[in-house]
Parts: sequence; structure tokens; C-alpha cells
Amino acid sequence: MKIISHTPSNSGFNFFLRNKSLSLFLFSALLILIIAPLLQKGCFIDGMLYKTVAYNYSQGLSSFWSMKYTNTCMSFFCEQPPLYFYLLGLFYKAFGTSYLVDRVFTLVLLIGFLFVLYAICQLLFKRNRSYFLLAVFFLLTIQVICWTFVNQVIETLVLLEVAIGVWLFLKYLKQAKIYYLLLFTPLLIALFLSKGFQSCFIVVLPIAYLILSKWNRSLLYFSGFSVFSFLAVILTVLFLYPPSVNWYQCYYEARILLTMQGVGATTSNHFEIIGRFFTETIGILFVLVFLFYLLRIKKSYPLVFVIKNFLSNKLAVSLLITAMAGSLPYALSLVQRGFYLVPAFLCFILAGVIGFKRYWIFLFSGVDKILSKKPIQLAVLLIAFSSLIYSAWNITNYKREEELDQDINLIKVYLNKNDMVLIQSSLWNYFNLHSYLYMEKQVSLSTEKRETGFMIGYKTDRLMRQKYALQRIDLKTKELDLYYLPSK
Repeated sequence: MKIISHTPSNSGFNFFLRNKSLSLFLFSALLILIIAPLLQKGCFIDGMLYKTVAYNYSQGLSSFWSMKYTNTCMSFFCEQPPLYFYLLGLFYKAFGTSYLVDRVFTLVLLIGFLFVLYAICQLLFKRNRSYFLLAVFFLLTIQVICWTFVNQVIETLVLLEVAIGVWLFLKYLKQAKIYYLLLFTPLLIALFLSKGFQSCFIVVLPIAYLILSKWNRSLLYFSGFSVFSFLAVILTVLFLYPPSVNWYQCYYEARILLTMQGVGATTSNHFEIIGRFFTETIGILFVLVFLFYLLRIKKSYPLVFVIKNFLSNKLAVSLLITAMAGSLPYALSLVQRGFYLVPAFLCFILAGVIGFKRYWIFLFSGVDKILSKKPIQLAVLLIAFSSLIYSAWNITNYKREEELDQDINLIKVYLNKNDMVLIQSSLWNYFNLHSYLYMEKQVSLSTEKRETGFMIGYKTDRLMRQKYALQRIDLKTKELDLYYLPSK
């Protein structure tokens, strides 16, 4: 079974070879939107928490099935599956724990993802570079994808794995080699170990394609073997290997049961995540509307035929169904975050690129004409140069937590490795404080135990001194104060 791409011949398809301006423009956008802010200091709370868990693994303080956060907070960490922390921990072991190391790890994931995306376009299109650039453009229009890489959450790994899953399935469609089938199952296992069952939505792709292909025998083998072998391995490991049993019991209770009961809810509306799906892809939808306008007004092409051609493309429709399968289940829970949708966006983008592949020629031709003009080319060069200057200027800044980082550098001098420091209760959920202190000196925080002579509190809390008879250590901090607790 082969994938055949019928694409009309047009000079617009050669624009990438004749003119590098679009590639340069997209690289500039990639640099400004992702790479430069990624390399800045500071991190989103989830990303900082994940780094701390990976740090513990790199220091030999935890194991694959028994990750930890700190000695007092989530000492048995089961909020997320362990694969991401394991891989980042290996990266820390190999290259050290400098703040730039995990940034390079995320950059490797980004480069790997783009490489696989290009490989997918090679399988689908003869003029693959044009479609690859279109897919990259669509990715950059989705703000939460850029945010996900900048803030280093687990979806960076899941996105790469989903892309590999799409590539394996397309290779099987093209060649029907058994090793692509055999590799798909380990991929599903990796997805489960990265983000749980919900990240395994890519299995819907072969099943949807199977149904649309009227139960083709080769596809039936692929779908059936993938699903049953995946479940067999997961059930065997989770129920027969004691360390994984302990982890899954904790994960099931802490992450699945409590989530479905609304614990940690981020919204009061089950349908908010569905609305978020469309608001995040508004840029893609706008381009599609513009394409439809060109077809209907400029080319007098009936739009009903455009839609029929999309619906007749089994792969595009299967990818669209898969995208929905990767996003709609989140509506069951009230714990909804936009970056959960990032892997599903890849399938949505590919569905649009593939489903309208014969019509993107008009857009390519228009872009080619615009970029062939010398003033536009000079403008793109100026944008590229400006993006380099902008990135170099801003790369040393903080994207968040600047005051906290500077305060920690002053406070940590007074603390010893493995100390337990008292904090006020309002600081307990300040997870970046936990993370910074633990990654710096393996210092754990507590609201109850007083095993060292120090306490950390907000500068704005005037009752601290009176309540604990505290003596403030004179440091030029901006957010937090370090207090000395006189011995009783």
C-alpha cells in the first residue's frame, strides 16, 4: 500500500530552491519566539518542578519507578510518569546540572521534532520543502506550542514521540514492512511512560485509517497488533513488577482519581478546552479562510469541491479524527491547560496541509511572487539581522523568577547541604522556591519541623518577627527574608 501525492506542477513549488527568504524569515521567528526565551533564566512552575525531579535522578537520589521532588514535598513523586525525568536526568549526568544543560536538552527535542516533521513531509510530498515550511509556519502561529518549548514541560517530549508515531505509520503505509509495525508498540509504551494513557491517542490514527479503508487486512494487522501488544506489555509490567505497581497505584490515586473529582481544577467549564483548541489555532483557520477566498473569488473554484476533496483524503480525515482524540478527552476533567493540546495540534496541522495539498499551490505561488521582489528580500535580511541582535541582547535576561533567583543566591550562602529550613505556611505552594533551594544545596522546606536555625518568609509579612521572635539577617533581598531562629 503506497501513499500517492498528486500535486500540479507550478513554478511556485520551486520557491524554496530559488529564494531562501521564507526559510530565513521562519528561522528568525523561531529564534525570537522559542530559542532566545528558552535560553533565558527562570522557568514556569511545572518545568522547574520537573527539572528538580530529574536532578534527583542524576544525583542517584531516586530511581526510575521511584522519583522524588524533595525530602519534605512529594518525596515519592508520582504526579507524572517517569520517562521525561529519566531522560533529562541522563542528560544532567552526562553534561552537569548547569541551568543551560536542560535548555540544550529541550533544544535537542525541538531539533529532533523538526527533523521528524521534515521526514514526514518527504514521505507525503514530492516537493516536500514547501509543505515543510508551511507546517512550521502553522506551528509558530500557535502560541502555546512556542510557550511549551520556552517553559520546558513534558509535552516537548510527547510532541516528538507523536511525530515519530505518525512517521512510523506512514512508512508502514508506503512499504508495509513488519519492523515499522514492531516499532509502533514501543513508541506507544514510551508515550504512556511520558504522559500517561492520554498521550497514547496516536493509536487512533491507524484505527481511523483502517475504518476509512474498509478494514484493509494489512491495516487490521497493524492496528490490532499495536493495541493488544501495547496493552499486554503495560498490564504485565504494571501488575507484575512491584516497583511499577507501587508507582501506578500512587499515580492512579493522585493523578487520575483526584483529577476526575475536580481536585486541582483550573476551570469550571468542561468545554473550555474545546474552545481553547480553536482559539489557539485561529492563525491556521485564518490562513484557510484566505485560501478559500483565493479559490472562490480569484479562481472561481467551487468550495464544495474543496471540502469534498478533503473528506475524500483518508489520511487527512484520519489525522483530524486523531487530533480530536488527543484533545476532547480533556473536557472530561476540570484540570485543563492549553499545553496539554500541543501533541494534538501536530495532527491538526498535518490534516490541513495534507487535506488541501493540491490547493496550497496558489498560496505558494503568491508567496513566491512577493519574496522574489528585492525590497522584500532586503526586508527579510533586515528582520533576520534584527532578530539576532534582539536575541543576543535579551538572552541574558530573565523570563520569570528574577527576584527569587537573586534572593536564593544570597540566602544559600548561609545554608548547608541537606538542611531543612522552616517557612511560613503561605510559602508552601511556592514550588519554585522548593526547586531552587533543592537543586542548589538539596535544602528541603517545611512548615512544621524546625531542625535548623533558619526560617524563610516574605518581606511583606510583618508578623513573622513577633510570632517566632525572629532575628532578620541583613541581606539585600527583594522578595524573601532569611531569619535566624534563636535556640530555645
